[in-house]
Amino acid sequence: MTAVGYDVPVRPQDLKALLKRHPFTPVQIGLTDGRSVLVRHPDQAVVTHRSLFVGLASLTRSKPLATPGDADTIAREWLLVDLLHVATAEPVNGVAAPRRRRPGRK
Repeated sequence: MTAVGYDVPVRPQDLKALLKRHPFTPVQIGLTDGRSVLVRHPDQAVVTHRSLFVGLASLTRSKPLATPGDADTIAREWLLVDLLHVATAEPVNGVAAPRRRRPGRK
């Protein structure tokens, strides 16, 4: 899923569907500021109609943003992202989610 170019923004339903897949595959979420967040467990991210809340293992500039490796681990930090700033969302296994085009665009 992507919000770059002619494509429509990532919809909350699509993001939630990625996080609820069985079996779960970690999801890489790309942000419009160039950062990305690795969600390793679906319980460590919450999608609302306008926002994404992600519990993080740490919030440091020197390390990539990622959720704790163990689902039972309590997050040390959290990140709140407006869905307008979610540029991409795809499984880490390299299989991109289906992309949609705006009507009337080629």
